[in-house]
Amino acid sequence: MLAFLLPAVAAACLTHPAELDREVGRRALPWMPPDLARQITRHEKEFAAGAAAAARWPRAYHLPAGRPGLAAAIRTQSDRLAEALRAQAPFAEVVAGLGALAHLAADLDAPFLAANPNDAYACSFTSYLLTAAPRIPLVFYGQQRSLIGGPDAGLGSLVAARRRDADALAGIVRDDLDRVGGPASWRRLDDRSSSFGTASLLLNHAASDFANLASWVWLHGGGLVPDLPAAHGMILVWKGESQPREAPSPRLGFRQARP
Repeated sequence: MLAFLLPAVAAACLTHPAELDREVGRRALPWMPPDLARQITRHEKEFAAGAAAAARWPRAYHLPAGRPGLAAAIRTQSDRLAEALRAQAPFAEVVAGLGALAHLAADLDAPFLAANPNDAYACSFTSYLLTAAPRIPLVFYGQQRSLIGGPDAGLGSLVAARRRDADALAGIVRDDLDRVGGPASWRRLDDRSSSFGTASLLLNHAASDFANLASWVWLHGGGLVPDLPAAHGMILVWKGESQPREAPSPRLGFRQARP
């Protein structure tokens, strides 16, 4: 099964909960090739099982530094998924492998990725994230055609850029929690807080990254990846319930990206 391409151990990865992986997959649906997105909606249980399997991989596969490292895990999983598509593996197995890839995409953008599992700030932010998620709009930060059409070596370059931004956000969340009384007071955070902004960036960047990675897999596995509307300085916003995109779609909106 493609969700278990890498070694599994008894200890779980605690950088984010299983609910986060499902939310990343749900948010990515409108931005993925429609044929692939429909397969994910048909195999939700397999997707969740694949994400859960990735959470049990050794911690070294989730961290950006060291070996094998997050970049190698993403590249290996993407390569093997593309190979499985070319070999016409059952879609249930492919979707399970995509669940694992969604978990790695969420690792890319997690502010507390390298934090101690018992870090009070990390645990409080995780609790807040799950309560804030339903109120966060679905935003797509752009289809990366150069990455999608390029070799697998380009997938690793995504890691360095994302980790620089995510690591900086951890300090912002710590300051924000201190502002309201410390980690135990996370319920006092509101939708105008810096923590809400961080949660929004995490979810939508992770969904955007997963959509681009899944598009790479689909294209290199022999599928068609339609172009998404794009304009310089603009981001895409999905209106309504997240679902596979059909063309033309009345649910796509445009918003000026902030500097």
